[in-house]
Amino acid sequence: MGNRQWKRPAGLLATTLALATALAACSGSNEEPAGTSSQSNESAGTETASPSGAAPEKGEPLGKFDPPIEITTVKSLDDGSMKFPAGESIDNNLWTQGLEQELGVKLKVEWLVPDNQYEQKLNVTIASDDLPDITLVNAVQLKQLVDNDMVEDLTAAYEAYKSELTDKLMTSDGGIGLKQATFDGKLLAIPAMNGALDSAPVLWVRKDWLDNVGMQPPKTMDDLYAIAQAFTESDPDRNGQKDTYGLGLQKELFGGQYVLNGFFNGYHAVTGMPGNLLWNKDGDGKLILGYVQPEAKTALGKLADMYKAGYIEKDFAVKDGGKVSESVVSEKIGMFYGQHWNAFLPLPDAVKKNPQADWRPYAIPSVDGTVTAENVLGVSNFYVVRKGMKTPEAAVKILNYFLNKQNPMSENYDARYHNGPNYPEESHSEYKYSPISVFHPQQNILIHRGIVEFGRTRDPQSLSAWNQGNENDLKQFTENFDGEGGEGKAGGVKTENWPGWIWVGPFGAYSVVNEYVEKGQIVEPVFYGAPTPTMTAKQSTLEKLVLENYTKFIMGVTPIEQFDSFVQNWNSLGGAEITTEVNEWAASQK
Repeated sequence: MGNRQWKRPAGLLATTLALATALAACSGSNEEPAGTSSQSNESAGTETASPSGAAPEKGEPLGKFDPPIEITTVKSLDDGSMKFPAGESIDNNLWTQGLEQELGVKLKVEWLVPDNQYEQKLNVTIASDDLPDITLVNAVQLKQLVDNDMVEDLTAAYEAYKSELTDKLMTSDGGIGLKQATFDGKLLAIPAMNGALDSAPVLWVRKDWLDNVGMQPPKTMDDLYAIAQAFTESDPDRNGQKDTYGLGLQKELFGGQYVLNGFFNGYHAVTGMPGNLLWNKDGDGKLILGYVQPEAKTALGKLADMYKAGYIEKDFAVKDGGKVSESVVSEKIGMFYGQHWNAFLPLPDAVKKNPQADWRPYAIPSVDGTVTAENVLGVSNFYVVRKGMKTPEAAVKILNYFLNKQNPMSENYDARYHNGPNYPEESHSEYKYSPISVFHPQQNILIHRGIVEFGRTRDPQSLSAWNQGNENDLKQFTENFDGEGGEGKAGGVKTENWPGWIWVGPFGAYSVVNEYVEKGQIVEPVFYGAPTPTMTAKQSTLEKLVLENYTKFIMGVTPIEQFDSFVQNWNSLGGAEITTEVNEWAASQK
């Protein structure tokens, strides 16, 4: 079969830092038409390494170093990708072989750890002043390195060596990512571009349970409350027992799956997530944070009511996402706020267990009919080059090489560099082994729009670059999912393509996100500057304060009437200072 990459959202690539999440801040206004534009075939000339301290001369984006150079890096992988296919290792795979043979770059990975150990390990490396040549860092670490003059200026190298495709992709978010990586007019990092709409909240609901209790999908917060009640009290699974809950929730509360971002958005409070907060403007144009606004108090009060009534699991405060997924798969939960990628985790396991489990994505309901869907910045990680590295242009060339091989908009796209030599079995994700990886910010919504257009025209040319070659899969969509309103019935899940369908199909999760975009309902971050001094010193403490107090409010341990005291405490512990700094930054941008 052709390119299967469209089935695997870029936003699913494992995050390597605690502050990184599924990301986004762009409404899609800079999207390119589906299926257009491809990179010209870059010539691979021979180049010598630039002398230390000298600005690189204009050269070929994929020119080969002669003699070859060695580049060091550090790496983290999710547990599944730590198990390499036969004959491969972190030092010997398609990417390391290709970089050496085609670019003259010998890659050396100085250390490799699981994702959940990366941030701590890297902090030790930074403190020891022992950075490799290329390192993936989060925003806080980037600011620390910049302040201590530990990273190389990439301005000249980037301008001299960026490819046409690199330039197109790196500016497709309106240039926000590059602005985040620029300090005093100098480009000091390469932004790790990711899905610009991937954090928009979606409400996942058991449609078969709705049918069983005689209700329609929710449009208002009152509807949601009524459905949560029915899913808890009216035996929606028809097993004769009171063993279900209306709303799934995990202990982290914000950012990812089983969280409250979408619920708070229903009351027009926007929050973001730990390490990637969403600052928004109030009616007077001042930048504010939704966690401490009156709308948040209203939302918390309603959650406290739902918890007291038993619509939320009593032990949610000790359950991580994995534990809540177990409840979803075992059919104990009928509704949760999540994101587009829940189509791949955990819902396929849920429908394998029960093919009649008809999970559907819906737009988040609103208290007044006006939808507010938040979306955090599409970039929260950055690639830095060690100060004093003799060949900083190597980082730009590696970036070009990644897009040349892995991005379907390139004439030289090779699907093996996404899923590896075992393609199309998709046994692992080869792209994770590249020392630099970036993704088109609008990739997933372009995939969705291409599928919708293909369903209308049956013309393969209507597909986006990421859909090309998947006509058979797409025809199977339309043939096997011809149920109510074209959405398909639960029986359709027995096909292998169900996760892709419920992800980007005409009625999948990205149809919800596309609706947000078309109706102008996406709320983007107004603040995208480097972490302020007080953020660096106190934000993690403030985030813990929010989590602890919110959990107590929801569980009724602390009366909601004490919300104002919580806000005062937040302000006194640094929140007021951060708000002032953020607004000073905003004023400086005018």
